[in-house]
Amino acid sequence: MKIKPAYVLIITSVLIWGATPAIMKLTLAQIPVFSLAFLRMAIASLIMAPLITKQIKFKKEDFLMFFLSAFFGVTLNLSFFFIGLKLSFAINAALLIAAVPIFALLAGHIYLKEKLTSKIILASVLALAGVVIIIGRPTPGSTLTHFIGNILLLLASLAVVAQELVAKKLFRKYSGETVAFHTMAIGAATFAPLALWEYFANPTWFQGVNLVGVSGLIYGILFASLIAYWAWLKGLSKLPLGEASFFFYLDPITGVALAVVLLGEKLTPTLILGGILIAIGVFLAEQKRRNHPLLKDAVN
Repeated sequence: MKIKPAYVLIITSVLIWGATPAIMKLTLAQIPVFSLAFLRMAIASLIMAPLITKQIKFKKEDFLMFFLSAFFGVTLNLSFFFIGLKLSFAINAALLIAAVPIFALLAGHIYLKEKLTSKIILASVLALAGVVIIIGRPTPGSTLTHFIGNILLLLASLAVVAQELVAKKLFRKYSGETVAFHTMAIGAATFAPLALWEYFANPTWFQGVNLVGVSGLIYGILFASLIAYWAWLKGLSKLPLGEASFFFYLDPITGVALAVVLLGEKLTPTLILGGILIAIGVFLAEQKRRNHPLLKDAVN
């Protein structure tokens, strides 16, 4: 069976992002939150710019949509994600992102006024129950700080869905490369003042960055930003939103493994239960996916 190139792009981006929580948690121990976000997006967009010179322009009337794509997909997503990682566990982030397909379907109900079927309601209840279990899981040493971190990680996932809805509108006029570049570049600009603030607050922070921090930064720039954002938005431009979102269930494959190996985090029975409920919810929703209105948004 021939695999669509768009599937390869989407799967590549999801697996890269799956590895990101553990790697970024290590990196955030050495590089401040907003400085890391700025460096990732600024350098990635600078690398990408000369590769898409013929596609870089956009119409002034579309600036708001590009800004919203960057605001949801970069500014809010990375802010919530990085701060959430510092406060909570990388393994939680890997599991929570798997709930994105359910959020995408619920967004379809709100955004497209689609009537929810009993199967979608059941799928949503199961997946959201899994999310609640993961967010509020009682574990030895867990604190209010961890709970707040989990909430922020959940908000990071919701920001992904919001960005997808905006990006699908942009794909009617622009290529995936164009949307990816401006999403990263505008996102970097929103982080610039905060990165300067962190520098003036601690102008010597870079002196504490060792090989681990540099490696994490390089991974963030080349893989989690440049390759993954390009592959995701390029793939999303060729697939319906509902179809592309369902590949997020692959995220825990690399995310959980690296959180255990690199950070020594534990995959507890409570986390497993939450992950299973999300997986069942996504599976049930998959049975409905092919008839979902969002599938009609495909750009050919």
